[in-house]
Amino acid sequence: MARITMPITPVHADGTPCTHQVNQRTGHPKDPTSDCTGRTGYAATCSACSETVSNYLKLLVTPEVSSHLRRHAN
Repeated sequence: MARITMPITPVHADGTPCTHQVNQRTGHPKDPTSDCTGRTGYAATCSACSETVSNYLKLLVTPEVSSHLRRHAN
C-alpha cells in the first residue's frame, strides 16, 4: 500500500506555490524586484484523494491535515 501524504506548502493568493524567500511576519518577498506577490497562506493536498485544505495560518492547517489523514486510515 502506498503511503498517503499531505505536505503543507506556502501559497500565493491564486493558489500557486510560493517558493520565494519571504519575510516571516508579513509574507512579503524579501527581494522587492521579484515577481512574487507574497505568501497569503498555506495549503496541503492529499496524495490519495486530491482534497485540499488551506488557511492563512500554518498552525490551523496542521490539525486539518491530521484529521484528514486519520479518515484514510479507517
